[in-house]
Amino acid sequence: MKKLIIGIAVTLIIIIGVLVLLTTETISKSDLFQSSFVLIIVIGFGILILFRRFKSIRKGEPTDDELSKQILQKSSSLSFYISLYLWLIISYFSGKVNIEVEELIGYGIIGMAIIFAGIWSFLKIKGLKND
Repeated sequence: MKKLIIGIAVTLIIIIGVLVLLTTETISKSDLFQSSFVLIIVIGFGILILFRRFKSIRKGEPTDDELSKQILQKSSSLSFYISLYLWLIISYFSGKVNIEVEELIGYGIIGMAIIFAGIWSFLKIKGLKND
């Protein structure tokens, strides 16, 4: 139950922080795009997990079973491994493309979030093999 409350609190803090940032500071379009894309992925993923945990609590089931933990561990290790290649590709093309370093880092973080969400979704749908 504590994890559910902490998840809701963190989500609300992120949303309030974004609203305060948008109202107080002028942001360029590329920064706004990058920030909003990453936040949509993070908040969407967090809300999905919160709903799953809430449903488990209502059913009287444990919120984190062994399969969920293994899927999270496998998806995080695979996404880290693939993200290394993503950063290698970004560093290779950084000298060939006229994009600022901050934007490249932003696109790299967006790529990492997409890779993690894709692998997690794939493993959640497909399941794990017994290796």
